[in-house]
Amino acid sequence: MDLGFCNYKVGDMKKMLIIGGSGGIGKEMTKLFSDKYEVLSCSSKTFDITNLPFLDRFFSLNTYDIILNASGYNYDSFVHKYNIKNIHEVDKMIDINVKGNLNLLSACLPGMRKQGNGRIIFLSSVLSTMPVAGTSVYSASKAFIDNLVKTVTLENLSKGITCNSIQLGYFDAGMAHRIPEKIINNIVDGIPLKRLGKMEELYNTIEYLVNTEYVSGTSIKINGGIDL
Repeated sequence: MDLGFCNYKVGDMKKMLIIGGSGGIGKEMTKLFSDKYEVLSCSSKTFDITNLPFLDRFFSLNTYDIILNASGYNYDSFVHKYNIKNIHEVDKMIDINVKGNLNLLSACLPGMRKQGNGRIIFLSSVLSTMPVAGTSVYSASKAFIDNLVKTVTLENLSKGITCNSIQLGYFDAGMAHRIPEKIINNIVDGIPLKRLGKMEELYNTIEYLVNTEYVSGTSIKINGGIDL
């Protein structure tokens, strides 16, 4: 598979793979981390986590100290409105948000276990524990990720590999920029901090997980208190 759309920075640093690097949040994380790590940042279309043979080949040739998966797929619908015309959207959410993360883990873990260290971080969502009407499948898929990191930790922490998720609230990047201003203003009114999250705050959270081996199998909420 062609990785021509990936942004690569070479240096004598730890190696970091960012998947979903072409999205709003992924682009910002790539900029922030490229000064500290040797970063391979790939579009989710280019680095297809639903393609297990590709992932197996890739990780048989490459190992990374840190993997950040910022990819995902969402399609909003009330459950009773799923039908033959849009049920494929459910398949796509499950293929990317559920099976895709399992594929990624099964492909990258053997190399991390062999090298004796690794940091795996998934971007989850506040919707995992605070679902909104119309987000049933997406919310459930994020809850799957938040529980998956627990078992992955039990199986791999003794090998120096941590696995965590970050439950993102509403940030000043990515999908938030596509939400109508009136709706964003209503969302901000419901956030105790009365503002959207900053990219630097997400960067700091990821850095904390990278540098703190004793934290694994957990889902960190970074949402300005919106779920309280």
